[in-house]
Parts: sequence; structure tokens; C-alpha cells
Amino acid sequence: MDIKAYISSGKLELFVLGDLNETEQQEVLSMAKKYPEINQEIIAIEDAMLAIDQASAVKPSPKLKNKIFATLESEEKNPFSVSSETEASPEKLKNKQVPVANPWKTFAVAASVVAVISVGMAIYYANQYFDVEQRFAIALQQNAVLAEEMQTNQVQLKELNSGMERFITGDFEKILMKGEGLPMQEDAAVDVFWDQNSKEVLLSVNQLASLDPNNDYQLWAIGEEGPVGIGLVDPEKILDLQVMDIASGAQAFAITIEPKGGSESPTLEKLVVLGEVS
Repeated sequence: MDIKAYISSGKLELFVLGDLNETEQQEVLSMAKKYPEINQEIIAIEDAMLAIDQASAVKPSPKLKNKIFATLESEEKNPFSVSSETEASPEKLKNKQVPVANPWKTFAVAASVVAVISVGMAIYYANQYFDVEQRFAIALQQNAVLAEEMQTNQVQLKELNSGMERFITGDFEKILMKGEGLPMQEDAAVDVFWDQNSKEVLLSVNQLASLDPNNDYQLWAIGEEGPVGIGLVDPEKILDLQVMDIASGAQAFAITIEPKGGSESPTLEKLVVLGEVS
């Protein structure tokens, strides 16, 4: 038996108000005898209703008191003077039903209204809380994304600054490489900057098509001993200075499409751009 559920069902308030039928009243009385908690709850409800009834009682005015006492004195002096309603037959008096006002019903209605308002306010504030919590979670996620993007941008800026510093302080020769006349990408264009003294190589992409995840662009320095791979090229870094490995004795530079991670030797069938050193 769930005593708490039985107490919160509202049946005890209806019992105190006298709004239950005989069967239901007997049930409540039986439960009160069996469970002390229910009996105590009935007493608490009766006390609360009695307190409200006493607090809402209105004392009669002195004028009204005097009128009542004058009426009582008049009835004592004329005990046989009765109204037409009193002269009615006992049968009529027996059948006449006099409505009795129940003071607890007002309390029950007020309590129900308060309960409905309380539930409504609880639902409203609960929705507000969950809405704020959801927006807070979204804001945290957005901040995490922004922090990651900022970190990526800082790394790229550092790489760019490093390339620019080398480019400014070095003695670089520009080797223009294009895809004209080659079957892979005729509109491809890449600039290679080579410092023959320090052997440093920088690269800037002007136009390269995107590749599938299984392939990479690879830069080759071609000298007397043949082509040497000096780094992978990122086609998404347009006009950024990408730092490659050093190259010595290069007579030309070329870019080919190779399997992911690069190859030991170039795939000539997938030559994209080529540029000769002047």
C-alpha cells in the first residue's frame, strides 16, 4: 500500500468536506484505523480547515446584536406567536429539506486553485531552466570550436611568418611552374622559390585541383642524379609560403600526384607542373 500516494490523492480532503459516499467514507475510516499516518493527515486537514474558518469569521455589529436580543425578548413574551411557516403541518416540516452550508468547500476550491498555479509555475521555471542549460551547452561547444580554429590559425600564421622571414632574409630565385602542355591539369600554376646558397626551398600554390584522400601532391628537385622528393604540397594553402626540404644542384622542379604520404620516385604519368631553373 502506497500511503503517500493515497494521502496525495485528495480523497482525505473530500472526506473531511463530507463529499464522499458512504462506501468511500467507510474506506477512509478503515484506512485511518489501519494506518496512523492517514489518521494524522485527516486530523491535520480538519485543523487547517477549522483555522481558516475561524480566521474568516465576521463578528456581528453592536446594532445587529441589539436587534437579535430584542427579537429573543419578544419571543419570550409571546411564546405562542408563531409564523405561518411554523404552523405548517408536521408532515410538511418532515419532507422539507434545508440546505446546510459546508464551510470546507471554499477551502477545497482555494486549495485546488493554488495547486494548479503552483504546478503551472513549476513547469514554466523548469522549461526556463532546461532552455538556459541547453543554450549554455551550445555556447560551450561553439567556444571549443572557436578555440580549435584559433589554434589552427596561430599555427598557420607561425608557419607563414617563418616562410616570410626566410623569404625576406634569403636570396631566392623564382621558378614559375605551370601545367600547360601536360595532360593532368593544364590550368595548374605553382611558384617555387629557391635559394641556391642556403639551398632552402619555398613554395606558393596559385592553382591546384583538390585530390581525394588517398593521394598527395609531391614536389621534386631534379638534378644530375635524378629527381629527389623534397616535400608534400598542400593545395588548399593558396598563396601561402610552404617550407619544403632543402635542394642542391637542382636544374628543374616538378610536382606529381603520388599515393598518400609520397613516393620514393615520381610517377611521371601523373606529372602536374614542371619548371626549369634559369
